[in-house]
Amino acid sequence: MSTASVVEAPAAEAPPGTPVAVYACLANREFRDSVLRGVEDFVPRHGWVPVETFVDISEFASPADERPERARALALAACGEAKGVVAPSYSMLRHGAEERAEITDWQERTGAWVSSPWNSVEVTARLTGVGR
Repeated sequence: MSTASVVEAPAAEAPPGTPVAVYACLANREFRDSVLRGVEDFVPRHGWVPVETFVDISEFASPADERPERARALALAACGEAKGVVAPSYSMLRHGAEERAEITDWQERTGAWVSSPWNSVEVTARLTGVGR
């Protein structure tokens, strides 16, 4: 397990045309459109290309193995079809210390990043390649 920070990508570091996976975890299917609206505005505003949208209907605090669409979104980046994952909130993607460590390890293996319209951006040296 890594102690590195999760890499969060600002638009300046992911140029237009960058393919992304979109992921959300919703407690109720009725919230799908309203929750994804911000992501659907955010992604094209930066010129990113959504490859696929994945939505789990579950509490985001539920175990990762109960959120299969999360695994599919991460796999899309792991195989290189997407360069990152955009979610309405980081907590949907990495809730708790164990999932944060999992995402950090996933990033180290894949070079992928995460982004969200509702979270602040933390730029690390790994994102820009400094120290590689």
